Amino acid sequence: MNLLFEKTKHVRHSEFQAVILAGYGSSNRLYPISEDDNLPKALLPVGNRPMIAYTLDWLEKAGIYVSTHGFTTCLLDVIVVIQTTGNAQQKLSGYLSRNYTGSVHCNVVGVEEDCETAEALRAIKDKIDEFLDQHRVNGSTMTALFYEPSNLEPASKDDELLPYVGIEPTRDALVYKASRSDEEDFSMRMSLLTKFPRVRIHTDLQDAHLYIFKRWVIDMVVDKESIASISDDLIPMLVKCQYQKKMVERENVEQYASSYKNLLQTALSLSTTASDDIDEDVFMPDPIRPSFKSPVTTQVFIYRDGFCGRGNSMTAYTELNRHVIKQGNAIPRIPATAEVAPKTQVGNDSIIGEHTKIDERSSVKKSSVGAHCVIGKNVKIANSVIMDFVVIGDNAKVDGCVICNNAKVLDKAVLKDCEVASDFVVEKESQIKGEKLVAFREAIS
Repeated sequence: MNLLFEKTKHVRHSEFQAVILAGYGSSNRLYPISEDDNLPKALLPVGNRPMIAYTLDWLEKAGIYVSTHGFTTCLLDVIVVIQTTGNAQQKLSGYLSRNYTGSVHCNVVGVEEDCETAEALRAIKDKIDEFLDQHRVNGSTMTALFYEPSNLEPASKDDELLPYVGIEPTRDALVYKASRSDEEDFSMRMSLLTKFPRVRIHTDLQDAHLYIFKRWVIDMVVDKESIASISDDLIPMLVKCQYQKKMVERENVEQYASSYKNLLQTALSLSTTASDDIDEDVFMPDPIRPSFKSPVTTQVFIYRDGFCGRGNSMTAYTELNRHVIKQGNAIPRIPATAEVAPKTQVGNDSIIGEHTKIDERSSVKKSSVGAHCVIGKNVKIANSVIMDFVVIGDNAKVDGCVICNNAKVLDKAVLKDCEVASDFVVEKESQIKGEKLVAFREAIS
């Protein structure tokens, strides 16, 4: 997800464009729950709400508004990018038009499945509006959000090591980012240490994939097809441009940044509060090579005071659900439309969806059960995510599982740490552990 926005202290303006990269591309790490027959990643439920609903809530609370005659009117227009393969775009558009009740206006744009993140921005370049504000001139070229995932995302065998993240502590500048492996040595360029003598290296931070960019960066991405991925290509390039003069020259970065520089000078001429040294703060000089003033500055914000997580793997997705249902705030545990038998136990760490029926002597612990589900007698559900229209027969046991829409778990079946695809039927008395259950489909020639 990538957000391009800022806030003022008083009147708020909608001069930046928000872009949500809504889980397009290969979804092998979420197979089979993000398959075409079930739901695209953006609509996977977290606490019985689609994942994208939390992003839209956050955008709305961020406050890109304009005040008119004492009234506050939302002017936020968000581009939501999703793959065109299968029916993901239609499902997302359907949810936003029929079920989303917030004040954010979403424009859903489709891209090819194998499109990388920066390529997605390039594909929607005609959709991104340029917003100018005479006083909104301060800030870095790029700001990235990182967070500490240790207590929120338990590691699995498929998880990659967290990257090396180098931060210059006096400015909170992001000056180094590299992937880690057990076999590679750690190294840094002397030019980096010359420009930034003090660098603190972190190995416990996760990239939240939330970025704020200057508009000229997007213009550069549009022109440079070699930039395919935001995280793997664009971010490292911007970081290196802070101290590598040759890269700035080779990539013509100054040419792109100069348009912003002109806007800065114009804005300063109109400002009654600007100081004379703002230009030096924005275009940071090199202490060794004073003639080189990098047009790029980056900044990192480390989120430590609350919950932050990514649903990019099965482990992380289930942990998001556990966290949300533990909070309890504004979440109806058992809605009025649900039918729960008197002798059935639904723990305070669980939630039940609308119109769901649960028969007697069943129990639901540390789990999220979706809407329109039918749960039989003496069923045990623990540590699981049950999506909508699921049927679970009498005396079945489900522990540590994700069960997709319209699946059926028949009587006395026992599932442990499984992912059950949409429409799959688990036969009676099955005992299955640690498998992905997907119905066989004949190849289409």
